[in-house]
Amino acid sequence: MDGKDILRRLEQILNEESTGTWTDDKSSYDFLWEAAKEWVARTKSLTATQEFITVAGQPNYMLDANFLKLFLTDKSNRYFLKYTDGSDHVIRFMDYEDILHRNSIKTYDIQQATLTTAATTIQDTGQDFSDWETASGDSVYKLTLTNTQGSESWAYLGEASTTTNDDDTVAVFTDLARDSTGWNGSGTPSGTASFYRVEKCSTQDVPDGFAIRDKQTKATQSTGTATSDGAAAGGQCTLTDTSATFFSTEFVEPGDVVHNTTDASDGVVLSITGDNAAVTALFNGTDNDWSSSDAYVIQPQGRLEIFFDPPPATAGHIVRVDFISRPDPVYSDYGIYRFRQHAMEAIVKYAAWLYKYRDQEPNFGDVLYQWFDKAVRAEAFNLHPEKKRARWTVNLKARR
Repeated sequence: MDGKDILRRLEQILNEESTGTWTDDKSSYDFLWEAAKEWVARTKSLTATQEFITVAGQPNYMLDANFLKLFLTDKSNRYFLKYTDGSDHVIRFMDYEDILHRNSIKTYDIQQATLTTAATTIQDTGQDFSDWETASGDSVYKLTLTNTQGSESWAYLGEASTTTNDDDTVAVFTDLARDSTGWNGSGTPSGTASFYRVEKCSTQDVPDGFAIRDKQTKATQSTGTATSDGAAAGGQCTLTDTSATFFSTEFVEPGDVVHNTTDASDGVVLSITGDNAAVTALFNGTDNDWSSSDAYVIQPQGRLEIFFDPPPATAGHIVRVDFISRPDPVYSDYGIYRFRQHAMEAIVKYAAWLYKYRDQEPNFGDVLYQWFDKAVRAEAFNLHPEKKRARWTVNLKARR
């Protein structure tokens, strides 16, 4: 079933006319996507792959928005990644949960007196940095500057200079390297920060382990104006902005919320077709499409990141992450979910269950959910026969 067909089937189950007002396309697509995500999370029926290229000393790498959970496990049922130096040599990591209670990063608490920053240096006239060995081969230092508004800027530190004034009171760090993932947003620090933190990160050629955790800073909204028309066709339309960098630096992904603030329509990003183009579905506005000079706001989703412990010491290594993938949203007539289509009847029934709870008919809705649950269990059993293991049963009834 494509988008047009699943809306029709949902209306049939709910006994609603296509011209009725109790259901609406946006809510229906929302419920159907919730159903599709639940289906995949429980059946593990969609997988995807993401690759990183390591940066020396950098522990954090952002995961794609469609990441749900890791996929590959070894014989001990532990998750692992594939790590290679570019050859065929693959290293399996330990289970990521092994490092949740340990961390090689040591934090230096700074009692600030007078801190100033420039494009390539920081200076604190109240701090003694004379004993710090920032150029040692097995360590790097990460700097976090926070301004009075609370926003942070990250960078990595190079050599420390203590040649200005008294060696024990002045230190100037040079060669601030911008975090290559682009999480700084504002680039290298400048101006005056309200406080700062320096972390010493021990590194090694190949990290011992990794963790999956929340990305600890929010992504920045993407804003701008459309530079050409994008007419609606089949319920979707293309936002084109020649000054945008949706893919390379703004990290816009399917599922992000999009607003056309000119015609007051709201919707969802369906796909990114280039650095300057995003396919969207818009609802509840004047035109529900894009006209040249329409202003837009794209609100990014929350993301996860992979954290290596200790950070890789070598740049250019390749890390491959195989994972269970969240389905991309379907919000248009001819969009289609990429899992096998026999699942669609269960997806529609789950969406109808959500509608029935809104209609305060939980008893009728629960029957629909039970149908979905039975289909999920059957699909999970079929896709993962390794889980079909013989189980012992024990009778604990006392003997007389």
